[in-house]
Amino acid sequence: MNRAISDRRICAPEWFAIYCKCKHERVVHDALIAKGVDSYLAEYDTRVQWGTRLRKVKKNLLPGYVLVQLPVHTSEMYLRVLQTHGVVKFVGRPWPQLSAIPVEQIESLKLLLGSEKHFEEIAYFEAGETVEVIAGPLAGVTGRVINPLSRKSRVMISIDLLRRSVAVEVDSATLRCVQPLRRAA
Repeated sequence: MNRAISDRRICAPEWFAIYCKCKHERVVHDALIAKGVDSYLAEYDTRVQWGTRLRKVKKNLLPGYVLVQLPVHTSEMYLRVLQTHGVVKFVGRPWPQLSAIPVEQIESLKLLLGSEKHFEEIAYFEAGETVEVIAGPLAGVTGRVINPLSRKSRVMISIDLLRRSVAVEVDSATLRCVQPLRRAA
């Protein structure tokens, strides 16, 4: 039974970040989908001002990066991704010890971008308690709380490997602590 559990962990797909040529994220994403690779492009709709007009455009939250989900020890999929036009490299450690992104971070990012809630990009930092939103359109999102003492808290959602973060404002009453902050002794 113990071996079956470890076999599932070895075969379970994990998320990885790939670095692309400048402005090639959409091309790489579409090519990976055509090759049968599970790919995610963190795009969202926003408004930008061009002259005197506001225009709706799609913006990539992670410029230069596309996220892919691959089985851990599959060299053929690894090579299939690397041989895609526009792909430069995998982010992090080299093959076969690739740097995986925790599934919770990807799911939180997908939930946030799918909710169409207003958010802002912020500088990445490692501080605060890990919280989960338990109600509302962002229910299930986990992140770090930035200002826990106010009625409206800002929750930071991060992709640690890429050192990228976004913040969204939520009602403090809809948060619950997932992991207590460790204090230095």
